[in-house]
Amino acid sequence: MERYEMNSEWKTTACPYDCPCACSMLARVNGGNIELRVNPANRQCSFICAKGRRFIKRIDDPRRLLHPLMRRGADWVKISWDEALGLWAEKISAAVKDCGPLSVMSFASAGSMTFSKQLIPAFYAALGGFTKTKGTLCSSIGSAGLKESTCGFGVPYVPLEDISTARGLLFWGRNSRHTQPQMAPGLAALRRGGGETACVEVRLSATAAQSDRFWRISPGGDWALAAWLCRRLVDDKRDCRGWRARVVNHGEFLRVLHNADMEWLLAQAGLSEETAEEIYRWLLSHYPVVHIPAYGAQRYLHGDMQFRWIFALAVLCGGFEDARAGLSFSKDEGALFPEGIFEESSNIRRFGVTTWPAELLKAEPPVRVLNILCANPAQQSPDSRLIDEALAAVDFKVCSEVFMTRTAELCDLVLPASIFLEEEDWIGGYGHSYISRNERVAAPRGECRSDWETYGALAERLGLDLDMRGLFSQMGRMISVDARLREVSRNLYLWDEPCYWKLSGSRARLPETTPLPLKIPAGHLRLVTVHSELYINGQNIDAPASCMEPIVNLPERFCLERKIADGDRVRILSANGAELTMRAAIDRSLGEDTAWAMQGLPGLNRLTSAYEAPGRGAPYAECFITIEKM
Repeated sequence: MERYEMNSEWKTTACPYDCPCACSMLARVNGGNIELRVNPANRQCSFICAKGRRFIKRIDDPRRLLHPLMRRGADWVKISWDEALGLWAEKISAAVKDCGPLSVMSFASAGSMTFSKQLIPAFYAALGGFTKTKGTLCSSIGSAGLKESTCGFGVPYVPLEDISTARGLLFWGRNSRHTQPQMAPGLAALRRGGGETACVEVRLSATAAQSDRFWRISPGGDWALAAWLCRRLVDDKRDCRGWRARVVNHGEFLRVLHNADMEWLLAQAGLSEETAEEIYRWLLSHYPVVHIPAYGAQRYLHGDMQFRWIFALAVLCGGFEDARAGLSFSKDEGALFPEGIFEESSNIRRFGVTTWPAELLKAEPPVRVLNILCANPAQQSPDSRLIDEALAAVDFKVCSEVFMTRTAELCDLVLPASIFLEEEDWIGGYGHSYISRNERVAAPRGECRSDWETYGALAERLGLDLDMRGLFSQMGRMISVDARLREVSRNLYLWDEPCYWKLSGSRARLPETTPLPLKIPAGHLRLVTVHSELYINGQNIDAPASCMEPIVNLPERFCLERKIADGDRVRILSANGAELTMRAAIDRSLGEDTAWAMQGLPGLNRLTSAYEAPGRGAPYAECFITIEKM
C-alpha cells in the first residue's frame, strides 16, 4: 500500500524556511514517494539545498508529531483534537475571565514563513487583545538602523540581477554560501564580467574562503572601517557627486566625519593602516560595489550603528547614482499580504523578543496561557535558562510543532502541525520578488493541521466572531488579483518591487554619532555564533548528527598558551554565570579575542545574555566567555 495517494502531477510550492532564498519548487507524489525539483520559472533559484531536500524525509520522519499530546505528570498522553481544543478553550476562557485578554500571550517566530501565519492575530483581535513579543531574533537591530537611515522607507535591497552585473561585491560578514546559497549563480556572473567579490569578516568563513579578497576585522568593528573609508573618500574628493542633495543631514554627518580620529577608528576595526588602504583602493577600482552586510554584523548592542555607517559608505560610494553601488540587506517577504484584511486589536501588550521572560515574570496582569508556534525559544532565545523559569511560571503552555522540540517538552499541550507540502498557502521571499501560491502535494500525515486551521477551530470552540477559513480564502483571492503581480508560470508570480536606490524621491539620514568603544573583559573571549548550512537554528532535530557536535572554535595563540589541542574537552564559563562543556577546535583565522560556535547547538544559548537592543533584536555577540581545559 502506498504511503500517499497517487498523484503524478507536478505542483507548485516553495520552501517556507527562514532563509532569503524561499526556493521555488515543483513537487509530486510518484510511486508512493514525494519528489522535489527546482521550478525553472524562478530565475533566481537554480537548485534545492540540503535543508530543503530533507523535507522529503521530514514528512515521514518516525519522530514526527502526528496526534495532540497532553502532559500527564512526567508522561505524554495522546488525546483527540476535540479534547485538546476543549481543554485549551477552557484555560483561555478562565484566564480572560479572571485577568483579561492580556493574560493570554503568543510567542510566534519564523519557523514557517507562509502568509497564513499573518492571519493568527485575527484570533487575538476577536479575543479582545493579547500579549506578544516585539522584534525578531534575527534582523531587528540592523533593520532598525537601516529604517532610520532611509528616512522610514524600510530596509534597502539590491536585486540579484543587478548584483550580477556589478564590478564588485563586498560582504560585511555575510556568509552567503550558508545563508543565501542561491546567490552563487549571480556571483559567478559577476566574476565572468570581470568583477570581484571581497569579504570583511571575523573568521575565514566558507564565503570568505571563496572570495577574491578577505580581510579579517575585529568583532563589531565594521562601523569603524566604514567610517574610516567615508572619511578617506571625502578627504580625497572621491565621494560621488550629488550625494549631499539626497541626504537630509549632510552637514551634521560631515562634522562627525571630520572630527573622527582616524587612528582610533582603525584600532576599533582591528586593522592596520596598510590593510585599510588596500580595502580603500579595492573599492575605488571596482565601482560599482554592492555592499551586503550580515546578520551577524548587527548582533551587537551597537548593531544599528554598524549598519548605519555601512549604509553611509554605500551612499558616498554612489548608491543613488547606480543601485549596484548601494547596500543590500533584505526585503519584506510579506509585503503583498493584503492590508486591512482584518482589524487588529488595539489592546496589545508587547514584550521584547529577548527580554520577554523577565518581563513575563513581573507582568500585571500575569500571563496565564502561552501559545507558541513557529518557534523554539528554549533553544533559540538568548539566556535560555530564563526561558525555563518563565515557562514554569505560566499555568498553561501550548505548542504547535512538527517535532517534540526542547520548547514543546516544556509545554502542557502539544499540537501536531502540518508542513508546507501538506498545505495550500502563499509565500514570498526576502531575497527575491517572487510570490508562490503553494499547492497541497500530499494529505497531512496523521491528525496534523495547519496553524490557521488550528486557531480557527479554537475560535469556534470559544464562540468568537471569527471565520478563519473565510479569512484564509479572502487572503488568497486578494493576492491573486493584486495588479502588481505578473504570473510567470502556474501559481508563481513576480512583481516589480520598488528599489530604494532607484526612486527619485528617496532620502537618507546618515549617522551623527559613533558608538562607544567595545570592551572585552580581561581574560575573556567574545563568543560569536554563526549560521549552519545544514539547518536553521533551532530547527535541527533532523539535521545530520555530525553537524550537531558541540564544538567551540578558538584562536591558535590562545590554545597554545593554555595547552589546548584539537578535540580537547573544555569548560566554557559565561559572564552571565552559565557554563557548558564543548570540544575545542583551533581556528587559525581568528583574532586573539574571538571564539565562534554554530548557532542552534543544544544548550549554547545558556551562555548568551538577554539584553535589549535597538529594534528589540537579539545581540547574541554580547557574550563573553572564559575557557578551562578539562
